[in-house]
Amino acid sequence: MRIEARNLGLSYDGVTPVLQGINITVEPGESLAVVGFNGGGKTTLVRALLGLHSHSGTLLVNGIPFEDYDSVTLHARMSCLFQDYDRYDLTVRQNVGFGDTRKMHNDEALNGALARGGASALVKGIGGLERPLSNSKRGHMNAPTGLSGGQWQRIALSRAFMRHGETDLIILDEPSASLDARTEKELFETVHSLSNLGEKGSTTCILISHRFATVKKASKIAFVDQGRIVEYGTHTELMALDGRYAEMYNIQKSAFDD
Repeated sequence: MRIEARNLGLSYDGVTPVLQGINITVEPGESLAVVGFNGGGKTTLVRALLGLHSHSGTLLVNGIPFEDYDSVTLHARMSCLFQDYDRYDLTVRQNVGFGDTRKMHNDEALNGALARGGASALVKGIGGLERPLSNSKRGHMNAPTGLSGGQWQRIALSRAFMRHGETDLIILDEPSASLDARTEKELFETVHSLSNLGEKGSTTCILISHRFATVKKASKIAFVDQGRIVEYGTHTELMALDGRYAEMYNIQKSAFDD
């Protein structure tokens, strides 16, 4: 899926801009990493690129104005995981299967999604697909299982991967925030395997992340500050620019080096 924004702007109250002057193109099969300071507009930008808010300027999907599409049909070709994902007091099957209710009872599809989301061992360990889940960590052997934040995130990631092979765009908003380093590495190997530039029909990926070990592997990186894209390019290009991206990267790198 090709996403193009031309002078895209957004204002919730019609007066104060929260996004302005956004010009960006994400080609089919590319991965775009969106980075920046907290409150800079990263999630707002991604939601705008999905057409979830009324905007000024032009938003094109595969060269066609977003407004010319049936939004339900178009969004069916997208899979998203935002930070405020849902946690249902239901079974593992239902929590994951809501990603594509047509496959709710297709164990092969469910297990494939669990593998891509890094949740296979977790689900096996708690009793399988029919195990009830709960936001509460209290209970006894037969009570619904309460999961940690990182475990819930793996379940939510698996839900996002339920339509693997049928989506042209996948959006991940801080998908590794609660994951350990090993699971994070496995997740982004999966993400980058989806977006192989040059493969016809490959999936476009847009991710928001503070983990620069992952960000640096993206096809392109957009640094967002105060509702604008202030730096844009590859990791190598932005490091050579020696601007805000390079500053944040070096701060994070030095923390690990120390």
